[in-house]
Amino acid sequence: MCIDCDEEGISRRTFLTGATTAIASAAFALKAAGQQAAQKVLNDPSIILDDVSFKSGTDTIKGFLARPKKAGRYRMVLIAHGNPGVPEDIKFTAAELAKAGYVSLVYDWGSREPPPADARERDKWVARITSYTFQKIQMQDLQAGVNYLREQSFTKRERVGVVGFCGGGRLAFLFSTQSTDVKALISFYGPVVYHINNPKADPVPNVLEIVDRIKVPVQGHYGLLDQVALTEDARLFEKKMRAQKTPVEMYYYEGAGHSFCNFLRPQGSDPGFDYNPEAAALAHQRMIQFLKKQLS
Repeated sequence: MCIDCDEEGISRRTFLTGATTAIASAAFALKAAGQQAAQKVLNDPSIILDDVSFKSGTDTIKGFLARPKKAGRYRMVLIAHGNPGVPEDIKFTAAELAKAGYVSLVYDWGSREPPPADARERDKWVARITSYTFQKIQMQDLQAGVNYLREQSFTKRERVGVVGFCGGGRLAFLFSTQSTDVKALISFYGPVVYHINNPKADPVPNVLEIVDRIKVPVQGHYGLLDQVALTEDARLFEKKMRAQKTPVEMYYYEGAGHSFCNFLRPQGSDPGFDYNPEAAALAHQRMIQFLKKQLS
């Protein structure tokens, strides 16, 4: 599922255009290798992983928490994912951050607005979750996540980082303009202009429209083949950030498309929408370096 994408078009392209059995086998082998590497990190004895829940107003929100096992207080990082649930690739990111010395909390907005069982209700559901009204609720949930982390004995209570993927990347941009707690922001292929699923009745502001309200250092990761979070839009964002002298690092990856960090999408399944292990590894390395610089 990709809320921000043309799933029908993606599924039509997947493993078509003359893909052979050998290519498909190699793609799934790379997927398996990515999962094996993730499992090694997720099973690392130096970190603690846990499903958690916290209150946002009167509502209960679910999440996934990763932290160092060693006693102490650590900086906080929120992770916002574009889809409901907490898939293995996002857990892997949280675990990597824990290994690097951070307490990371993945926000599962699907616990607030789960996908409908009846496919006939999906269009109404998509209209709700892509509305600006729901984005504002998500920002309230993220702030509740910050407050929850501050109550824990293993967190340092200032200088929060936010990492967002896909629609979560856009949410991270918006949240940084609302919360004074955010001191660093990282977007993995978060659209700065929304070309898909932005409801006319309750549209979400494009990030390019609110650049002047973004005051925290930003790091962005975008694939040159991305058909959802377009690199030409990201370059315009970078230009505006530099013009207003807000710290920004933007990276553009050859041969990478949307969701290039997601090893659950076999490499070769879709050239604009699949896993790129080299780009993913480099982007994760840069993410950790950026957080160490900005949150220290």
